[in-house]
Amino acid sequence: MFLFSFMKSSTEVAKGQPTPSPSEKEAKFLHALANRAITADERGQVDTAIDLYVELIERMLVQVRGVHDPDEQLVLRRRIEGYVKRAEELKVAAAPPSAAPPAVKSKTQSKARTANAALAHVVLDEVLDASPNVQWKDIAGLDDAKQMLQEAIVLPLLRPDLFTGLCAAPKGALLFGPPGTGKTLLAKAVATESKATFFSVTASTLTSKWVGEGEKLVRALFDMARELQPSVIFIDEIDSLLSTRSTGEHDASRRLKNEFFTQLDGIGSSSEDRILVLGATNLPHELDEAMVRRLEKRVYVPLPDIAARTYLIGHLVSSHSHSLTQRDIAAIASATDKYSGSDIMNLCKEAAMGPLRSLGDRLKQARAQDIRPISKADFTDALARVSPSVSADTLRRLTEWNARYGLQKAT
Repeated sequence: MFLFSFMKSSTEVAKGQPTPSPSEKEAKFLHALANRAITADERGQVDTAIDLYVELIERMLVQVRGVHDPDEQLVLRRRIEGYVKRAEELKVAAAPPSAAPPAVKSKTQSKARTANAALAHVVLDEVLDASPNVQWKDIAGLDDAKQMLQEAIVLPLLRPDLFTGLCAAPKGALLFGPPGTGKTLLAKAVATESKATFFSVTASTLTSKWVGEGEKLVRALFDMARELQPSVIFIDEIDSLLSTRSTGEHDASRRLKNEFFTQLDGIGSSSEDRILVLGATNLPHELDEAMVRRLEKRVYVPLPDIAARTYLIGHLVSSHSHSLTQRDIAAIASATDKYSGSDIMNLCKEAAMGPLRSLGDRLKQARAQDIRPISKADFTDALARVSPSVSADTLRRLTEWNARYGLQKAT
């Protein structure tokens, strides 16, 4: 197991109280495991201590995925960093003299570790999503897309022993389609269903805050993904990061793209690698062709069909008082052809404002029971206010790109 050399804290952190856990039984086990590791460490039993620290780290990494409280997540991460650092120190101390780096390089290495620690914290704090917790059943419609993702990605990640050779899990995949159709939800569901660690990356994470450090952050991201694999690295609006290269492109942007290509090509170099880079875009035609080639499975995420729209409208109004019948909901769904999931959400929000607007000046003194249920008339008014956000030209271009590059449903 690779242990990061850029984590901070040491034995002092390792000797702290065990991290809070939602499971008392697991907390006691982790406490006992930590005590065994520290005892072996103090007795100079280096190999035993390393093995115990590694087991402890792996169990805590599983634990952190199920923690929802941000403060508890932070405590867990700091504890993990301390154990990782101590295990790395023991590995270095146990290495034969010939394997040790020259003393003259120690100052440079110290600076490198400090720099890498900052990048590691960006990955932990801004990129790692500890609990995506979205399942297929939580997503309305998109049955074809879900089936293709299940067959092409989820099952190979879950059963690498069966999906070998030509059937092995892909290194990269792309979700493309109109905006507001649920691509991010699908990506989270892929991570949840495949029991993978979910990393969510945006252009701002790599470019705005760390100008000139993008390629280093990419390396740190892939290192972390290898440590926590199986992993899904989700890149939203991937076209903004990896668009077609041009002669006038900024050098930092070119280096960032090249690093992505290098890291993607490196996935799978080990038979144990279970890492997927999953991109999402509304503009697939703007992607660099080299990136398109590396994103082997390209799945079109279309606008919701009438069945999905019917379910979504019914689900959204179910938490409010309303007088809609199933026939009313079906009629509204029929009137929302070419609406995205996001458009339907906006439509329902607008309709829900109808009862509040009808109170007029009385709203400030109104009680909750004074607000009437949402009616079909509210949706009629909302349909006049909220229009589809996806143009016919956008749909045409996406359909053409899908016909040329997209993964087609098995017959």
